[in-house]
Amino acid sequence: MKSKIEPYIPGILLFVFTLILGLIVYKDYGMGWDEPLQREPAMMSWNYVFFGNQDLFLKETDNHGAGFELLLLMFEKSMKITDSREIYVMRHLVTHIVFLLSAFAGYVLAYRLFRDKWVACIAFIMFAFAPRIYAHSYFNSKDLPYMCMVLIGLAFTQIAFDKKKWWWFLLAGMALGYGTGIRIMGIVYGLLVGLLFLVDLIMNIKEKEKPTKTLINMGVFTAGFTGLLYLAWPYLWKAPVAKFIESFVALAHFKFEGAVLFEGKFIPATQLPWTYFPTWFIISTPILWLIAGFAGMAWIIFNFVTNPKNYIKNGNERNFLFYVLCFIAPVVAIIGMHSVIYDDWRHLYFVYPAFVLVGLYFINRLYVTKLKMVILAACGLQILLIANFMILNHPHEQVYFNALVKQDDEYLRNNYDMEYWGCSFKQALDQIAESDTSSVIKVSGNWAFPLNNNIMMLPKEVRKRFVLVNEPEKSDYFLTNFRMHPGDYPSNNIQYEISLCHSTIMRVYKIKNTGPQVPARP
Repeated sequence: MKSKIEPYIPGILLFVFTLILGLIVYKDYGMGWDEPLQREPAMMSWNYVFFGNQDLFLKETDNHGAGFELLLLMFEKSMKITDSREIYVMRHLVTHIVFLLSAFAGYVLAYRLFRDKWVACIAFIMFAFAPRIYAHSYFNSKDLPYMCMVLIGLAFTQIAFDKKKWWWFLLAGMALGYGTGIRIMGIVYGLLVGLLFLVDLIMNIKEKEKPTKTLINMGVFTAGFTGLLYLAWPYLWKAPVAKFIESFVALAHFKFEGAVLFEGKFIPATQLPWTYFPTWFIISTPILWLIAGFAGMAWIIFNFVTNPKNYIKNGNERNFLFYVLCFIAPVVAIIGMHSVIYDDWRHLYFVYPAFVLVGLYFINRLYVTKLKMVILAACGLQILLIANFMILNHPHEQVYFNALVKQDDEYLRNNYDMEYWGCSFKQALDQIAESDTSSVIKVSGNWAFPLNNNIMMLPKEVRKRFVLVNEPEKSDYFLTNFRMHPGDYPSNNIQYEISLCHSTIMRVYKIKNTGPQVPARP
């Protein structure tokens, strides 16, 4: 038993370390814009499942699966939490723990692929400490849980095709099916695993082997996938196929009528250029991971073209070709369908695990040569640079940019959406509460919704001091995260601001006792 566990001890230690870190910092993060919006449709699913309420089918929903939100509600109801702050800090902690479990699954997968603990440790760090993704692992209950289930599903899939045991195929299907119950694009990964089964069936026929076992395993995977997808998404219960197709079509052409700030221009989300995702991915992923990922992808594709037989047989080489497809296929599908994406590339965070695995292929190829120490040093330097950014800019790691984009004074604020989910309103409110001893503090903001969300995140005794007003001139403080209004406001009465990468992401203007000069509405 000891010999079986020993290779995974570094991964367990990394998990424990990151869990302790998460327990220390999870209350630091503000509430994201979408969190209450996600909880409300989940409540409709909950009321339908347990009380038969039909609002789920009668009211308009956003067509997202309720799989993870129902899990969060289960914790909320079982723990009998009713205070708004306690509800959302619990949600942040649970979401983060799931994220760390997926990073450990990434460690296990990397060790099985490369049989090296150092490479597996690098994998854990690449998964767990991508700055933007790390911050989202607290307050993003849509994109991050889905990314986590993709990574867990990829780990189970590798084990299943390696061991050829039906229960691993069942687990792989359940993980990817549950992920699809969070984000419907998970169907792409179900189809890609189906492609692996198809290749195995062709090989069975070619080598005159009975395809019985392959067919059974395919059936078990399909049952796990569709079964857990159905259970995790109550909206499908009345008409599974019709409701799934309806949701897929709706989300492929999501009705988001807002605009995004991209390369200095406000562009309707429905009219974004195809370069939107590639640009965001390139400027907000650590540079060494970018180099490794694209180099690994090129290496794998070149080897496949020159020697395709090695990539058809069930083995490690085929796994890496599969990961290339897992990165490319969803990106091509979204660009090809002109699907609406916005808010950096969060809707495609789920392709990051496959990109990391392809990058590890390149790192490992050099690691097993005389360049081993150079590779370790380069990875170590990249990790130190990431750690430095995350420590200095905590808890706003979601606004990470790498050195491939200009970072002159306020350049990023005027060219790209930065702190678009409004989590920094929490830090601004904390600062106001600490510096202003008034029993009643009137606040207004460029966006009332995320400001109100973060008032809900304050402790009760602090929360009751704040009153949200709609007119800046009637408020004591005006708060802005600069979304849809990247320019300065016409006031010099700056009380507090948060900056990173030489751009301001949150500013508090003091209105009380400062005369007639107040910020104008955007």
